[in-house]
Amino acid sequence: MKSGKLQKKARNRNLLLKIYYILGSVLILVFFIIYTNIVINNVKKDVKIVPDLYSKFVGMPTDVNLEHFLFQYFMEEILPEIDYPIILTDSLKTPFSWENIDIPKNNFDQLSIRHQNLLINMTKNMESKHSMIPLKLSKEDNKIYSYVFYGDSKTMKQLKLMPYVGMALIVLFVLLGLYGVYTIKKTERDILWVGLAKETAHQFGTPLSSLGGWIDILYSKMATHKEGKDLQEMLDYMKEDINRLSNIASRFGKVGSVMKFKSCRLHEIIQETIDHFKLRLPTVSNTIKIEFESEIKDKKLKIDPDLIKWTLENLLKNSIDAMKQKNGIISVKAFSNKGKTYIHITDEGNGMQKKMYKKIFHPGVTTKERGWGLGLSLAYRIVNEYHNGKIKVLDSEVGVGTTFEIMLPEV
Repeated sequence: MKSGKLQKKARNRNLLLKIYYILGSVLILVFFIIYTNIVINNVKKDVKIVPDLYSKFVGMPTDVNLEHFLFQYFMEEILPEIDYPIILTDSLKTPFSWENIDIPKNNFDQLSIRHQNLLINMTKNMESKHSMIPLKLSKEDNKIYSYVFYGDSKTMKQLKLMPYVGMALIVLFVLLGLYGVYTIKKTERDILWVGLAKETAHQFGTPLSSLGGWIDILYSKMATHKEGKDLQEMLDYMKEDINRLSNIASRFGKVGSVMKFKSCRLHEIIQETIDHFKLRLPTVSNTIKIEFESEIKDKKLKIDPDLIKWTLENLLKNSIDAMKQKNGIISVKAFSNKGKTYIHITDEGNGMQKKMYKKIFHPGVTTKERGWGLGLSLAYRIVNEYHNGKIKVLDSEVGVGTTFEIMLPEV
């Protein structure tokens, strides 16, 4: 992906984030207004029973039996409107009638033990919440003849649920917003990363082209020089180093670009990388050896060979740096399993703690005394983002060594 596209994508995400916060705030406000109105309407329905009873009581003829009227009103008008559980008990709190409870309306003694225990436990729970009314014949009479136990109505449940629903919505809203901010920041980092890589490649390109031209001129004039053979050897080394720098510039130029994969033998790429380091091991230590075990000699994968080679170089260089003060072997194994190709690179270096397994791939994080902490970050981007594979620390122990694993899909 080119940097211009990344910038456009970042601007779009900034705009989407602003729309998200504005629209989200409005939607949450609308939800609370609607939810509150629903609860208020339900409360009105609940309290409507009292003025309705009062109006009927005032308009009741004087010759009507009051007890019969109240009983009939309760059975016909109040009970059908109640949506919460009610249990009527005797003075000993033994249930004899109940409503809005999924238990057969038989005599309490005829119920199953499970249903009896359920009713008793419900009355105890209601009593603990002080949701009970003792029934007396009169205020002056202290004797209780019965109890009415009641649970929470639908409206009460909605009221209790309201702060939790509100808090959950706000938390979800904030978390999604934070994720949006994180995504935008990540995109901005991608823009800086790609821009830096492109600029590095550009800055490399000009002097390398110039150096290449000067070397060609030296080659043409070298034939007449008395020490032509020695100079040619020196120029060959210089040419090799310039080619290597050109490859590095090319690699940086590929960061953020559209990848063009081609079918390659991964075994050969690994072997070339190992051979390159083997020639330079004596300058680092005479006691470090690199061993390569391969089960993929004839397997071809669609990859960018230059970037994969860059990844392997970073991992091998890290292994060598980790073993500068130690003798040992760097083991490289390549094998295939279930449609995936794996590369294991194991050293006998300093190792790392488990908490560093994921952090080590973050830009700027390093276990070395010196270094920018970019090599493994580059390797992660190349394998995970460009090749849809995975790179991870498979195992590590402080003072014993580390094993890195690269997984590349074979499709």
